[in-house]
Amino acid sequence: MTKPVAYSNYCSNMLNITPEAQEKMKFGVGVDYSLKALLLLAERYPTTLPVRVEEIAATQDIPENYLRRLLIELKRGGLVASQKGPSGGYMLAKPPARITMADVVEVIEGDYTPVECLEESSSTCPREQPCAMRDVWREVRDSVNGILRGVTLQSLSERRKHAINYSI
Repeated sequence: MTKPVAYSNYCSNMLNITPEAQEKMKFGVGVDYSLKALLLLAERYPTTLPVRVEEIAATQDIPENYLRRLLIELKRGGLVASQKGPSGGYMLAKPPARITMADVVEVIEGDYTPVECLEESSSTCPREQPCAMRDVWREVRDSVNGILRGVTLQSLSERRKHAINYSI
């Protein structure tokens, strides 16, 4: 997910949002790579044969060492299971219809909060005056989280199968 340049400039110039807060408004490459890896596993579900890290990395164009770290986090988060040994690898820990994009974001990056004042550790705006934008940012957060909760690996896999690829 990327932020439009015009919006980024608006945030920094008009709302005095720090570059650190702007970075929270987009998801990192870890979420993208995790979703690509999970999609590959979802398309092979319900097979019980694990997929090797090397194969996932090669077919999804993900740096192998980074993928290994992501898969460890996804395993800790209960989204994938692993099997050791020569025929080992990774598989989904539950059906693709039960894994949402929100689950992946939460495991890899934590709760999505577009601005600092919505984080659990912050009960008020860090500025001394009440902030008129806090309710709007809450709506943004809730909307994004609602969309992500509504998209499962199964629905992404189906979209991918029906996508028309054009090449010139």
